[in-house]
Amino acid sequence: METKRTLYRNTGNRMLGGVASGLAEYMDWDVTVVRLIFLFCLFCIPGAMLAYIVSWIIIPDKYNPNAGLSFGKILLLILFFFLPVILVLGLFGLIFIPMILSFLAVL
Repeated sequence: METKRTLYRNTGNRMLGGVASGLAEYMDWDVTVVRLIFLFCLFCIPGAMLAYIVSWIIIPDKYNPNAGLSFGKILLLILFFFLPVILVLGLFGLIFIPMILSFLAVL
């Protein structure tokens, strides 16, 4: 019989938020390997830090699972964090991409 596994942040073995150690425990991997993968992704994948922060917020704590997000908190997070970030990045792209392309066309 297979036991049900649940993903938690392991704050007992954490460096920042316990996301990597919780993921390592969930997948039964060495925590150092998962931390190195996170570090690699941080430098190579745009938005990896945002994904880590979102995971830190959404994944419940192993030692305090009731401290997770309710629907209202998730809605507030979306309205006051994600939408402004998406809008700013969209405006940044709309403003600066044509400028960069025109600069490259001159070269």
